[in-house]
Amino acid sequence: MIGWKAGLIIAALSGAILTAVPAKAQTQISSVCGVTGNATAPASITYDPFSPTGLSEVTIPLILRRNRGLLTGRTNEVSLVLTAPSGTPPLEVTYRGYRVLYPEGSTAGRPRSLDSKDGGAGAAGEIRYDFGGLFSSDLSAALNLRVSVPPGTDLSAGDPIILDMLYICSGEGGMLSVPVPTRETGSIRINVNTVSALQAYYAGAALDFGEIGDVTTAQVQAAPDRYTTSSANALKVRSSGAYEVQVRSQNDFRLTFPGGNLGDAAQTIRYSARFLGQEVTSNASFGTRTCARAGVGGEAGTLPLRATLKEGGAAKTPATNYADIISITFTPIVSAASATNCAGL
Repeated sequence: MIGWKAGLIIAALSGAILTAVPAKAQTQISSVCGVTGNATAPASITYDPFSPTGLSEVTIPLILRRNRGLLTGRTNEVSLVLTAPSGTPPLEVTYRGYRVLYPEGSTAGRPRSLDSKDGGAGAAGEIRYDFGGLFSSDLSAALNLRVSVPPGTDLSAGDPIILDMLYICSGEGGMLSVPVPTRETGSIRINVNTVSALQAYYAGAALDFGEIGDVTTAQVQAAPDRYTTSSANALKVRSSGAYEVQVRSQNDFRLTFPGGNLGDAAQTIRYSARFLGQEVTSNASFGTRTCARAGVGGEAGTLPLRATLKEGGAAKTPATNYADIISITFTPIVSAASATNCAGL
């Protein structure tokens, strides 16, 4: 009796830490007051989306940069809140013990006022800052935000969290004030150092051709669909970043029995594997493929695997079981110049 069962080994899962470098910014020249912001986590703070603890209560300094006019015009005071556009990962941001990140349309009228107008009475739940006079720095002091990220949040390795800002501000030296809350889209970048991590497993049945002892090679090649395993079998991947994939077969895509001689064609049966849209017939034919991030929830991480028999067993050495082992290695990577959406290939 000649049959085939193939086991899959998921190996070499490694991790890398990505640190996003904040974009360089220059002071914006404008006739009206305004600010932009950047919040960069210290390099020692990392978030692993697969950790059961998440990222709890870390301090990330927010630096605001004010607008200036052509001559003496400048932004003086500012009061702002952060808003989360649709699709923003869930996270909590507080300042001086009060929440300052709000869902879209739920800011309860914030920002309400400037300190010079209400003496700071309404500052709770807002971020307020006085830049000072003409010769003061255009950059604020560090405004310490407390940020927490729940476990399993789908942050992308290397990508910042982009938030909108609603602000009011006062202008001096001929610069116009902005008394009505004004939206600055994508003006706040919170760079959290996210681990490029990956989890993978095989989902499906054994890749088994069954009894082929009386089947000739001509019969196999005349009915390839009959001797191809189910398309329901797949590798499932969850990843926060891009990753590389390599495929190898223990017997170089040949089935043999325990103690069989790979150099004897009568003791081997050739087959191929279709994976990531490629027909793999030897260890040298696949190389390394780079796939785009699958997402922490694995929404883009279903990678079908099918095997097709190329020879029959009628002319082969009789044996109880012909088998091979396919090893598929996934390695998360720090960056990828180009990556393929590998789901469903």
